[in-house]
Amino acid sequence: MTLAVPLKGRLSEVPLPALLRAAVRARMTGVLRVVRDAAVTKTLYLSEGRLIFATSSDPDDRLGEMLLRKGVITYRALEDSVRALKAGKRQGTILVENGAIRSRDLIEGVTEQVQEIVYGLFPWDDGEYEMQEGDLPSREVIVLRMSTGDLLREGIRRVQRWSRIRAGAGDLQQQYALAPDSAAVMGGLSLSPEEVTLVATLDGATPLEDICRSARAPDFAVCRIVWGLWAAGVLDRVPQDVPERPAAHEKTEPNAGMAGASVGREIDRFNQLHRMLFELVTYELREGATSFFERAFNAVMDEHEALFDGVAVDASGELDPIGLRRNIVTGELARYLSGLDRLLEIEGEIARETMGERKAAIIQDGLLALKQQQLESDVRSG
Repeated sequence: MTLAVPLKGRLSEVPLPALLRAAVRARMTGVLRVVRDAAVTKTLYLSEGRLIFATSSDPDDRLGEMLLRKGVITYRALEDSVRALKAGKRQGTILVENGAIRSRDLIEGVTEQVQEIVYGLFPWDDGEYEMQEGDLPSREVIVLRMSTGDLLREGIRRVQRWSRIRAGAGDLQQQYALAPDSAAVMGGLSLSPEEVTLVATLDGATPLEDICRSARAPDFAVCRIVWGLWAAGVLDRVPQDVPERPAAHEKTEPNAGMAGASVGREIDRFNQLHRMLFELVTYELREGATSFFERAFNAVMDEHEALFDGVAVDASGELDPIGLRRNIVTGELARYLSGLDRLLEIEGEIARETMGERKAAIIQDGLLALKQQQLESDVRSG
């Protein structure tokens, strides 16, 4: 396989997130070794693109020192385990044998130790690295099941220096787009609400300045989130990672008033409508509202299963934006919008059937009024 980064170099030239992103995307099996000041060596082990273990020559990265910092073991237990290390045993085994920790806590402790070794690399802005592909030394490696994407994003979240974040995210003109396999990648991540919102509103190749402008979080945090999502493989840089892809609205010809629509913006608009309908129906039907919306979703699933599959509805009546966005990553905008419109139509039909024409008309008038407000807002902002 061919990695998108040099196999040897310095972190000042190719930062750690870029190295790990390249290794993950290439499904590399092998080791990434990083040395700083010829004193500390950290080694990361990857199996088919998944980070499974890490070791460090820094005494402060040992399991015993970490457990001491957490208050799990005593100073005496640490000293006894350090002396016994000379016999060739693993420190964790020694601590279990001495009764300092329980055997069932060992793997949890080792997992946290490995994570901290990895996180400790992210502040390094220099050091020599070497990537070696090949079979892993199985006798020395404990295979741990960890989310590599979560490790990368957490490591980047710990970076506080703006110079590092700016270098990682790029300048204001740097464009980002969802990676072709972003839906699959996101399935293995524990995304924060801020990350979910950013992904849900991203449509096509978008400059970093526009991403910052549309986000509610401070620009410092947004840039760090973008860097983390790129490192995890959710986002691609355009044109560095892939040829520029046209935005979804350039592939189709939506109905009048929808030209240039952003997928994320249309999800927000729909959720405004659906939240109002949800509140009116729930107020009127009370406990009967549950069966009302079950009927509506069963009906729309028959027509638009790919759009609504796995999409949850929260207590306010809003549909999960990341679930919708995930389902239409490779879909057409016009078909997507028609699916959302169809849900509102079905709910209107059920409203007339269960609540009568007059109350259904009240709901319809409310929806039309809100749509008019949305159009007027578009005119003002455009």
